[in-house]
Amino acid sequence: MSEPAPIALSVVMPLFNEERHITSNVEQTLGVLRMLGPFEMILVNDGSSDRSGEKIDRLAQQFPGEIVTLQLPRSGKGEALRRGTHAARGAYVVFIDADLDLPPEQILFFVAIQRVKKADAVIGSKLHPDSTVDYPFIRRVYSLGYFCLVKLLFGLPVRDTQTGLKLVRRDLLLQALDKTESRGFTLDLELLVRLVQLGAVMVEAPVVVQHSFKFGGIGLGVVWQIFRDTWRVWRRVRTQG
Repeated sequence: MSEPAPIALSVVMPLFNEERHITSNVEQTLGVLRMLGPFEMILVNDGSSDRSGEKIDRLAQQFPGEIVTLQLPRSGKGEALRRGTHAARGAYVVFIDADLDLPPEQILFFVAIQRVKKADAVIGSKLHPDSTVDYPFIRRVYSLGYFCLVKLLFGLPVRDTQTGLKLVRRDLLLQALDKTESRGFTLDLELLVRLVQLGAVMVEAPVVVQHSFKFGGIGLGVVWQIFRDTWRVWRRVRTQG
């Protein structure tokens, strides 16, 4: 029996209550990935209360060999990304959000950048001067404020840690994840800090972001939680190295 072809790319897509769109969004993403050669798409259901879990299991049956599903209790996006990465087999791992506010066609661009730049990580940035971002004004203010905070505390070589599209070499990604403790919003930040510590060659890339109504409001409670969790990452990095 011949050995299966090696997988170049694993795409990890976390999802929560995406019942209405998940089938069409996954099919759209599959259409893009088939242009790249052998791949796998790992759909991680983060404890959805709707029928998202059933729908992705049905997709896995419909597209065997292309789709893998993980069903988690509600754990947070960071933990969903962590679990998806540990299940991945590709040489490189892509993170992309299930709502496709970042259209999957951009994965082709990220792969091209990685090959040309010989990068270990390609990080999408809404703050890149070539990005096209359809965001409410208040979201732009929050993004700029968070960039300033992260730059002050961590001095990272990228301007935007939180955009949901990233491509990272899997072996380095697993090493970085072993050093992280975050489970939610700040996993992206802590992950990039750890990748820098590992000497990863990191390139920032522009993105196209299509606004959806789910970005409606971020209250002061959420802002405080983000600040608190970011401060905890800083303290952890300072004390543990």
